[in-house]
Amino acid sequence: MTAAVSIIIPAYNSAAFIGKAIDSILGQSFSDYQIIVVDDGSKDNTVEVLQAYGETITIISQANGGASKARNTGIQAATGEFVAFLDSDDLWRSQKLELQVKAMRENNDWVACYSETSYKADEEQGLTKDKQNAALVAKTLEQVFLHPYLVTSSFMVKRETLSQVGLFDERLETAEDIDLYLRVAEHGIIGQVQKSLVWKADIEGSLGSLLSSYQDNLTVVDSFLVRQTNRQELWRDLAKQVKAKIYLDWGKDLLWNQQAFSAMKVLFSSLKQRFRVFTLWLIAKAMVKALIKSKRG
Repeated sequence: MTAAVSIIIPAYNSAAFIGKAIDSILGQSFSDYQIIVVDDGSKDNTVEVLQAYGETITIISQANGGASKARNTGIQAATGEFVAFLDSDDLWRSQKLELQVKAMRENNDWVACYSETSYKADEEQGLTKDKQNAALVAKTLEQVFLHPYLVTSSFMVKRETLSQVGLFDERLETAEDIDLYLRVAEHGIIGQVQKSLVWKADIEGSLGSLLSSYQDNLTVVDSFLVRQTNRQELWRDLAKQVKAKIYLDWGKDLLWNQQAFSAMKVLFSSLKQRFRVFTLWLIAKAMVKALIKSKRG
């Protein structure tokens, strides 16, 4: 019998925390699902931890190929109406599947949906407030393009849609999730359940923390623009906003990592896309840091 939701968990050296992720699925208020864990060549005892769950989960082992390849392997084994993703270091709130499946079935024009996410750091500082009601909002392609930073662990998509738009692009080291979201949004409406249904701990060394991810983001934007044959002037203007932000965030990260010379170059690229006084201020800050470093050197 086919499950309503196929849940894909990519795992690489995840023995220390993947059990909590799986337990957060087993504690769901919605039970019509299958769990597929793809072990991506772990060198620790991840497989032993997974085997303790017995027939509750399906384990697929493969040589290390990265998160995209692992997720694609899981998608190809999925049989559910919907596909949901959970990273091995994230957790789901107990109503996650129930609310998203309900939203998808009540909105037949939605091809995918996502939820809000709570972060460990915000919760520790008391910055997270849970909402009692889960409002539903449909996002246009323009909105997704301007704000494509959906958390993968919050994303649910029709399996049929994935067969039409394709899987994760395994050539991308990062930003492969953004690339997929945009291709899905081109195909139909992505909805949002405006309630935190995912708890995320950004562990040090995760892919999202790599400075190289900004270049992948720019590559994804350029690929998106090539596909947009209608309203090209609109998309060019929106792309300038998107690229300006990518370069700005990149520059801020470079400054944080004490790479002032590189930060200046990237921040000038942001300024070319969109003028902002704040960007000018950061450039001046980078110049000062660069001068100090050159004098010390």
